Amino acid sequence: MAEAVSRKTVDRVSHTIHSWLGLKFSLFMTFILITGTFAVLSLEIDWLLTPEMRSSEFTEPSEIAWGDAYDELILEYPGYDLIGIFRFSEPWFNLQTLAITPWQENVRLWSEPVDGNLRGVTTFYSVQRFFRSMHRNLMMPERTGVPIVTFMAFPLFISLIAGLIVYKKFWLGFFKWPRFEKRVRVWSGDLHRLVGLWTSWFIALVALSSIWYFIEEMGGSSPAFPGPELEMVDRDSALPFEFSGEDLELAVGNALDELPGLQVRRILLPRTPRSPLIIQGDLSATLVRPRANGVYIDPSNLGAIGSYVGEELDIHSRISEAADPLHFGYFGGLTTKIFWFLLGLSMSAMTFTGVVIYSKRLRNEIMVTGSDKDKAGLAQARES
Repeated sequence: MAEAVSRKTVDRVSHTIHSWLGLKFSLFMTFILITGTFAVLSLEIDWLLTPEMRSSEFTEPSEIAWGDAYDELILEYPGYDLIGIFRFSEPWFNLQTLAITPWQENVRLWSEPVDGNLRGVTTFYSVQRFFRSMHRNLMMPERTGVPIVTFMAFPLFISLIAGLIVYKKFWLGFFKWPRFEKRVRVWSGDLHRLVGLWTSWFIALVALSSIWYFIEEMGGSSPAFPGPELEMVDRDSALPFEFSGEDLELAVGNALDELPGLQVRRILLPRTPRSPLIIQGDLSATLVRPRANGVYIDPSNLGAIGSYVGEELDIHSRISEAADPLHFGYFGGLTTKIFWFLLGLSMSAMTFTGVVIYSKRLRNEIMVTGSDKDKAGLAQARES
């Protein structure tokens, strides 16, 4: 008897928690989920809207014209401060160079991977930047916005656990089709449970990775990557005056000698006379960002002065590196991005059906309460 009472108490408390969290945070949670869902494919949306981003032909990673692209940029925009040259994982994208204009505006320069020809200049702000910034920090300062957004992972995860507790023998409901022939309250509840079951692993993944972001923002950031192992030659400027595209190609070649098999994705140009040239990309480690494998190059002599690979990073760094690919689903290219996008839409729909369920239940309770009051009033009138 006590066990039954305890079970009922747990069910009632879990139901209250699940309903209360879902109702109180429904609008805000839906906004975060929708912006995050579109952030997954925001780069592809930019590609459709921006001709400068589209490559005229597919180029193998080993055939990227890094040096030609650099020379073209320096020739066309000699006063621009080049920050780095980046290659996207999909072959239909042009190379992207982030730069700062002489009037301190951030811009994106686009170059053909095959020959380095300049395709155009676009503003730094884009569809991707909009959805990422809106989803990550609500367009607020990061120190304010990021904790607010990532904190929402806690009620999301608690609501998931409470929902599974409330749904008795939930494992039997994976193939229970919603009863669409019934009234809205019934079929919306069925649909809410069905979508919730099939996306429960995804909800847990999103919530846990967001909790990790919250921990990082609150001071639990991963350690810095290993630095250069050798001292650099002293120089007076960030890059030697005579540095050219040919030098950049030699630097890339030396990086590949240092880390055979590296698929270069990022070339970070030095910002100060004491900074190295950093070449990063994909190697053999799984679930890491391109920055997890890198080679430090001395711009003065183009020699490698240190390197690191994803497999050698500590567990804290590996978790940190895996968070983004798992959260946004880009670890498997466009295929997993589309899958993550559909799952994100499903999660967003759940918040809507949850509100419908609660509102219908609340309306029924009000109607029942009103009916009871009417009956009591009639009985009292008859007695008088």
